[in-house]
Amino acid sequence: MLAPILLLLASAAPGDPGTLPIGVIRGVVLHAGDQKPVAGAEVGLRVRLEGRFVPIAETTTGAQGRFTFRQLPVGEDFEYLPGANRDGVHYPGPRVHLTRGHPADDVLLTVCDAVRSPSPLVARRHEIFICPEPGLVKVSETILIDNPSSSSFVGQAADGMSPPITLRLSIPADFQRTTFDQEFFGRHFSLADGKLVTSIPWTPGPRELKFTYVLANPESRFHWDRPLDLPCSELTLIIRTDRPDEVCCNLGARPLRHGDVVTFALNGRNLPAGQVIRVDLGRLPMPMMAYGRWLALAVLIGLVGGTGLILGWRRPFRRTGTS
Repeated sequence: MLAPILLLLASAAPGDPGTLPIGVIRGVVLHAGDQKPVAGAEVGLRVRLEGRFVPIAETTTGAQGRFTFRQLPVGEDFEYLPGANRDGVHYPGPRVHLTRGHPADDVLLTVCDAVRSPSPLVARRHEIFICPEPGLVKVSETILIDNPSSSSFVGQAADGMSPPITLRLSIPADFQRTTFDQEFFGRHFSLADGKLVTSIPWTPGPRELKFTYVLANPESRFHWDRPLDLPCSELTLIIRTDRPDEVCCNLGARPLRHGDVVTFALNGRNLPAGQVIRVDLGRLPMPMMAYGRWLALAVLIGLVGGTGLILGWRRPFRRTGTS
């Protein structure tokens, strides 16, 4: 794979490919905990090509954790991304630009140990925005997920055969569609047993997850139930509605009403995973189809009633025979 891609890159560079300088990326892989060199670590190199990074080379670190990539084209348009693998987790390093004046660069890559259980993940912040519309309810959530440990959480499969699960999103099972703010998350979440799940490894530190889903609502009232996926220390619910006085929440937070927006904020409560949030949205606008059904029923009743009146009006004039 390396030779064809590098040849393509070199031919795309301005100037005579035969006169272009040759670049080198070298570095060392260290363990994030004790900062010791990691021998035998897999290291990959990717280059940006047509807007995305594609792999072009692989190598393995030596006894002192060092690695080298040689014979790399240089130029302002060349952006490289080295990264190391450990226990099935990829740890990307810094982006590298090789130019004529700077044809070589040294990089430092760090890797972590992996843990399967228990999950160290917590939600530092969970924001939920609920917007009812005729016939449906739109919900947007933002979760700041933090792995406060020094190890990467990789999860484990319940049956030992299927892919490990690192996070479940317990949104209502009757959601119609879900859209993730980042394509990365959209590619790595799937539906299992009515829940959105992922096998994404969670490296140490925070990562923000944003998504939106739609719930059908043909009724005049709606209750939104949502168990928390992770322990949460800061929860904010924002509801936009035409009837803010009818909105209530089961968590005991005092509602703050401003125009058509109701906000429930819980800070420092340390809500446990599995805690169910329930919001009563009150009376909601009905879709036109629902009004149409009621109108059709009213017309049908009117027609039946009108027919009865006509029959009743005609009955006295019906001949029953002669005496």
